Amino acid sequence: MKFGVVFTNSLNEEYILKYNVYNTSISTRWYNLLKQQVLEIDNRVKEPDRLYNFPNGEWNEEKLVNELNICIEIINSTNTVIHHTAFVGMPQEQLNHLHHYFEDLRGGILTPGDYWQNANEQQRSALERYNVIIHRAENFYRQTTTNYYPRIVVRFSDRQRVELLDEDYEHFTLNRNFGEVYINYCEVGKPLYDVFKDGDDIVGEDNIRPLRWYSPDFTAYFHYRRQNSVDKFLNAMDTWWDQNNNYLTALGFTKGNPKNAIGNIPVAMIDTDKNQEEIIYNLCDYNRMKRIEVYE
Repeated sequence: MKFGVVFTNSLNEEYILKYNVYNTSISTRWYNLLKQQVLEIDNRVKEPDRLYNFPNGEWNEEKLVNELNICIEIINSTNTVIHHTAFVGMPQEQLNHLHHYFEDLRGGILTPGDYWQNANEQQRSALERYNVIIHRAENFYRQTTTNYYPRIVVRFSDRQRVELLDEDYEHFTLNRNFGEVYINYCEVGKPLYDVFKDGDDIVGEDNIRPLRWYSPDFTAYFHYRRQNSVDKFLNAMDTWWDQNNNYLTALGFTKGNPKNAIGNIPVAMIDTDKNQEEIIYNLCDYNRMKRIEVYE
């Protein structure tokens, strides 16, 4: 089981990265869903510019702020529903406020909000773009001038979602390996570890949603997350959980339950003879994703 991500550049030249799918139940089921998407629905990447944290990237702070405010203007074109704006030097709290608007306006996948149901096509597109740019801004403010943590995020239009099995939750991990592919978060809201990581006390209780579904969407990482970093994060989250145990228990979350879905599920690994530096700098030149291919 193998698939490829086809990248392109301003000259419409192509660069392909291929991946081998792991031999696990969830990986196989995920790949079959991906294959169905590519062969029967649409193999084009929905948001082709979702390359994050590559050196010499085209996104700077001014562009992020400008894009967010353009989206807000379109979202507010009928009624003013977002009462915050983006600005240079935004703290995480401001980004939490902005993201909370998206959660409320979009609503759940199965329970869309009033705004989403009544919005026109331009407003819906702006709201989806708004969410993407918020996450890009969070990445921008977290990275340093000397450390980059590159990744690509692949999403499709009209993709199917399938409920995870109980056994799948054992595969969630916070580890990151260079070239590894992970199933995307495909809920509207935040998983528990993002609520902790973002210090988010603004997110609504109904918007704290551990992952319960998988789709063909995925993220591929081009960096490592070392075990000592994972251990440090989990120790801090453990303390946070103890401090908020009554609240989290009242919401239905039990400490240590695999269904808290801490992290992501790995499903594939890059297949290449290129070195890591060459891959990263090629993706600086081929900085748009074009389509996904699957191979028997």
